[in-house]
Amino acid sequence: MELKPRPMYLDKLLALRDNGLIKVITGMRRCGKSSLLALLEQRLTQDGVDREHIIAINLEEFEYADYDAERLHRHIAERLGKGGGNYILLDEVQLVDGWERAVNALRVEADADIYLTGSNAHLLSSQLSTLLSGRYVQIGVFPLTYSEFLDYTGQASSGEAFTRYTTYGGLPPVVDQGTNQALARTVLSGIYDTIFVRDIAQHLQIRNPLVFNDVARYLADVAGSPVSVTKIEHRLKSARRPTANETIERYISGLMDAFLFYRAQRINVRGGDYLQGLSKYYPSDPGIRNMLLGFPGGDFGPLLENVVHNELRVRGYSIQVGKMDDLEIDFVATRLRDDMSVERMFIQVSASILDKGTREREFAPFARLAGVPGRRMILTLDTFGLGTTDGVEVVNALDWLTSGNEASRGAD
Repeated sequence: MELKPRPMYLDKLLALRDNGLIKVITGMRRCGKSSLLALLEQRLTQDGVDREHIIAINLEEFEYADYDAERLHRHIAERLGKGGGNYILLDEVQLVDGWERAVNALRVEADADIYLTGSNAHLLSSQLSTLLSGRYVQIGVFPLTYSEFLDYTGQASSGEAFTRYTTYGGLPPVVDQGTNQALARTVLSGIYDTIFVRDIAQHLQIRNPLVFNDVARYLADVAGSPVSVTKIEHRLKSARRPTANETIERYISGLMDAFLFYRAQRINVRGGDYLQGLSKYYPSDPGIRNMLLGFPGGDFGPLLENVVHNELRVRGYSIQVGKMDDLEIDFVATRLRDDMSVERMFIQVSASILDKGTREREFAPFARLAGVPGRRMILTLDTFGLGTTDGVEVVNALDWLTSGNEASRGAD
């Protein structure tokens, strides 16, 4: 199959090429990490690197099933090209027990630029921190953004395209099914099952998959709303699946470690301190969210909020939920600019604010931000009534999603 370009990620890898650090590419399964390594290999060849100096290994392949660290090290060391200048590309490296010892030895012994991918944040972080601390840089890869989805499919931005995207998501193998709904649903289900078996169940030693899936479905169902672990515990108990609070928290951590969900913690906007409990959780892909819930209809607002959250993450923002007494701001998004100054945005998301009551509700939190620096913005699917009112920009969400970082820049 022809490789589809992912320029935002390939450019990052090329900018880090031969910098002496190990490049660690993370993200959920089937989001495009393997294809990114293949694109990198292709680019290296185009740049004149001899193929004998490129060692690319997919550790999911059966021939590597019984590899340990020693065998992996020996296998790679025997294949290194003479004269140095080698490139080592290891896909799903966490599948090899003790892989960090092999990688560290190669870092020390070989004249090589090393690239790794992995699908479990906990396993990678715990192993990276042992021998490789301070010697690697991490690059997160996400499912296709809406803008990438349009480029990938060749579609123009429209309500129909956005509906397809928010229904089946941006995982490339799912997008490849086109408009075949049955195939898209089957592929989504298969991806989730693989993530559960390969990246979660064994690590967490899950004895009751039904309870774990109940927790995943609950988080998907309330995406964009504060989550109470106690409420989940009561729900499971009423379903005759009593589960300890600590187990539920462990399952939520497992979902995040596998990059299926991301957490947005609450923050006191004026004080800047984090607030305990009632964080929000967002699925990393709307297709996974819908698969868990059986592709429901109904309120489109949570899906739009989910897409905006994920877009902000891709653009490099740290995301919190803003609290000011009894009012809430959907997203407080911050990131460092190239000049090391801090960029901050306060964002409300609403499918429509044409109703007077809804408009007043969405504008209300901004009135409490007097003296707090940062860009104010409401993202909506409305196509008129846009513009700036009292310092708050009302922006069409599809325009914002397809305009890249230009739409996220603004003076504080």
